[in-house]
Amino acid sequence: MQPAGTLAAGVILVSVPKPLCRPLVAGFAVFATSLVIARAAHGADAAIPQVVITANRVPQAVDTAVADLVVIDAGQIARAGPIGLAELLQRHAGAEISQTGGPGQPSGVFLRGTNTSHVVVLVDGVRLNSSTTGTNALEHIPLARIDRIEVLRGPASSLYGADAIGGVIQIFTKAQDTASAGVSAGSDHRGEVRAAVGRTSGDWSWSLGAGLLEVNSFSATNAENTFLFNPDDDPYRNKNANGALQWRWAEGHKLSLRGLLSSASTHFDAGPGSDDINQQHLSTLALQSEDRFRPNWLSTLRLARGSDHSSTSGAFPGFFDTDQDQALWQNDLTFGATTLSLGTEWRREQVSSDTAYAQTERTISSLFAAAQHTFDTLQLEGSLRTDHNSQFGTHTTGRVGAGWSFAPDWRVSAAAGNAFRAPSFNDLYFPLAFGFSGNPDLQPERSRGIDAALRWRRGGTTLSLTAFDNHIDDLIAVDPTFTTVINVNRARIHGTTLAAQQLWGAWRADLEWTHQSPRDADTGDLLVRRARDHGRAGIAYDSGTWRVGGDLTASGERFDSAANTPASRMGGYGLLSLYANWSITREVTLGARVLNATDKRYELAKGYNTAPRQGMLTADVVWQ
Repeated sequence: MQPAGTLAAGVILVSVPKPLCRPLVAGFAVFATSLVIARAAHGADAAIPQVVITANRVPQAVDTAVADLVVIDAGQIARAGPIGLAELLQRHAGAEISQTGGPGQPSGVFLRGTNTSHVVVLVDGVRLNSSTTGTNALEHIPLARIDRIEVLRGPASSLYGADAIGGVIQIFTKAQDTASAGVSAGSDHRGEVRAAVGRTSGDWSWSLGAGLLEVNSFSATNAENTFLFNPDDDPYRNKNANGALQWRWAEGHKLSLRGLLSSASTHFDAGPGSDDINQQHLSTLALQSEDRFRPNWLSTLRLARGSDHSSTSGAFPGFFDTDQDQALWQNDLTFGATTLSLGTEWRREQVSSDTAYAQTERTISSLFAAAQHTFDTLQLEGSLRTDHNSQFGTHTTGRVGAGWSFAPDWRVSAAAGNAFRAPSFNDLYFPLAFGFSGNPDLQPERSRGIDAALRWRRGGTTLSLTAFDNHIDDLIAVDPTFTTVINVNRARIHGTTLAAQQLWGAWRADLEWTHQSPRDADTGDLLVRRARDHGRAGIAYDSGTWRVGGDLTASGERFDSAANTPASRMGGYGLLSLYANWSITREVTLGARVLNATDKRYELAKGYNTAPRQGMLTADVVWQ
């Protein structure tokens, strides 16, 4: 074991492994430089506190959350340019990503180095994942329909149930009280139109939005992909819409209906001489009643359905449909400085396919409780949940955490919890094909994790250091005979994230860098497509009329095979993005974006292409 180093931060001494000292000291040096610049400017601006929900399933100021939570707001989404949801999460939520081609091709995110199947994705509180693959079609959730995103990093099954080993991504769709329209045009014959309208009249409010995106994208594969390579272009088309309706029928009581629809057509490569197309339709619909029966009691009842329907034509035709019926009853009770949440959830997953699964339905019944209590400068919180799955029985998870504001500008926090992932229908019941089949005796993947954070904030300056350690057992992997899958692998992921933000006048600078060790616990090899180091830095200027800025996203080397063979090595990369917006009037805004400005060649998956330098022009109009 290597000796530990010591990093001094004010009067706090943090013991860290020696390999982490250099990047952490470098990060503090970068931040210190920006701090000096800021102090030379004319004062500093404090950020307006944000209210979040995902940290504990109840509204709270983001600064009071013990959990590691990131918010991506509407402004960041609007400035993103021609990217997908996965790339947005990489740029603003510290995620690593995997993508097999351009727009519309399958993509996934690694939160804190965990697998792409180790994250719960919610759209307005509704699950949307595929029960067959166990993953989320992030590539088809349109940014044009998103208002904001909350990303909870770390084990969260005690609040959200199965699959939250790496965390939770909660997407909130738009609901506006104005009319708007916009157009975009860019590289690869990219074209997008979007429009939305909303109004409030007395106790009623409603909102509707719709959009169309078309891209004549480059080939998803290259010659390194021996079996699937096809040099033809792979166009993408997406039609999307969302809506919201709300009725405040009495003081403290409201009924709401929200929905999202995304219909996508993606050309992909399955070998030469074949024109392969994936038609995928995502939808959510939720009816929710919020009732404040007493000043200290809020009841939330939600009935919802999330659907992921996919069909392919070409070399390997077929269809895979998932429908998830969901019900929630949550009661939030306040007693002085204590908040208590008690709830029950029920979910039915149904699979329909031309593949003959032995089972096509399962149900999950859950009970959960979460509590928060504040003692002046000390905040305590905990959660406990039990999930009964009709396929493999009951699983109980818990989490405890504490945050202490021990000085006016300082806060320290720590948390520990466990989580699990339920095997997918493919893992369990995929029928025998080419000598391979699923394994109905699989058990859930299990994890236990801890994290600790130190934060300093003064005026417009914020600096934080977060350490995390996650152990995952019973990972599902192909057995040595290559005939089925078994619970065999173990992983340990530990690391440190440094984040800094500086606001001064019209300027904003921010930095986040993660140094981690995401490894197979038995072999010591890096987990597939995950790097030791990754992060981003950005700077922006906003005068009100002009908004200009740039982001640099970077990642170290990764491997595309579990054995980390030299042939599977993918080199590190850095991507520079630039943007500019000009508000001609309060109603009209023009914008320009350049992604991968240096035209960097890089890989996210072996044998699959990534985007070269791309540009986009936008025009948006808003009417009150």
